[in-house]
Order: sequence, then C-alpha cells, then structure tokens
Amino acid sequence: MARRTQAQLAETRQALIASGKQLFSDKGFARTQVAEIAQNAGVGMSAFYGQFEDKSQLFLHIINEVFTELHSGVMQVRRGVNLQMPLESIMATQQIYVLIFETLMKHKEITLSVFRSGFSAIPGLEVLYWQICDAVAAALSQDYQHAESAGLLKIGSHRDMSDAMIGMVQHLGYRMVLQGTPTPIEAAKMCTQYTIGSLIMSIPKDKLQHLMPLWAAIPADVI
Repeated sequence: MARRTQAQLAETRQALIASGKQLFSDKGFARTQVAEIAQNAGVGMSAFYGQFEDKSQLFLHIINEVFTELHSGVMQVRRGVNLQMPLESIMATQQIYVLIFETLMKHKEITLSVFRSGFSAIPGLEVLYWQICDAVAAALSQDYQHAESAGLLKIGSHRDMSDAMIGMVQHLGYRMVLQGTPTPIEAAKMCTQYTIGSLIMSIPKDKLQHLMPLWAAIPADVI
C-alpha cells in the first residue's frame, strides 16, 4: 500500500510539473494561477500544495530541471578532454556552446517566460540564476587554470575571462529566444570565435610560434 501511495504521489508531481511547463510557457509566470495548474493536471488544490509551496517553487523546480539537463551535457563533453591539446580543448568549447544554445531553444518558452517576467517577479529566481552562472564560470575557470599550468595560456584573471564568456552567452541567448536570431549554431560559432581570439591573445610569446599552427588547424565550420 505504501509503495502504491508513493507511486501516486510521484505521478501527481510529474503531472503538476508538466502542467506548469505548459501554462508558464503559454501564459507567462505572472498570469498563471495555481488553480489552473492543478486543474490542467487533473488534480485538486490540496494535491498541488502537497507537492509545492506555491507556483514560484514549481517554476524554480522546472528551471532547475533545465539546468540539470544542461549541466549533465556539459560535463559529458568536458569529460576526458585533454586540456594540453589546444585543438581538442577548443572543439570541446564549441560543443559546449552549441549545447547551451540548443538547450535554451529546446526550452524556448520557459526561457521566454523568464525574460518576460523578470527576475524580480519570481521569488528566488535571481539567486538560482546566478548560482547556475557561477557553476558554469567556475568550470570554465578551472579549464583555464589547467591550460595555464600546461604553459598554453597566461591569463591575468581566470574568473574575469569566464564571466566575459557567460555575459556573451546571456546576450546572444536573449536575442535568440526573443528575436529568433542568431540560430544556436550561429551563436555558438560567434562565442567560439571570441573565445579563440581571446585565448590566442593570451598565449605566452615563447609558445606562440609553436602553437599557432595548431590554432590554424581549427576546422572552418568552427570559426
């Protein structure tokens, strides 16, 4: 009996999450009511409040699901990358950019809901958003530190470099979901070009002659 109850609770939770995704996408956060979410999920109000404190908590759960999906994909790309091989590292960076922009477009309506509602309209969203950005920036910073230890780069501030990359992704992502341009591939290519330019500028002079042929070998479809 206990197992059945747990299964029913899990089913109710998933129905509410699916309902929330649909309504937040269709109507935006502010205009979506808890009663609508529950009705659309085929459950009562008590069932909703048995799972979530309010619609803000549900919305944050949905955003966190998107981030978990993205983070898992990024870690899969980064796993096994040899940071002492510039070409391999750049190709991995390009794949990560593609993954980020494709994920934003995959969840376009939820992303639009965030942009349209604004951080202040959704309690806790700004804190979660910056936690996500900090996690990505920390991973990029770690990569730069490894590359610098290998003598490939010489960067004054790894975190400043990472934050610049995050800012570029934010700007292009905003344009992409609101205006439909650039495409995920185009946005990823722009970010990769910027990254390559920035990294080339940071190559120590004594390494430049040796590494430039490797940078020149980057495929045309990447840059």
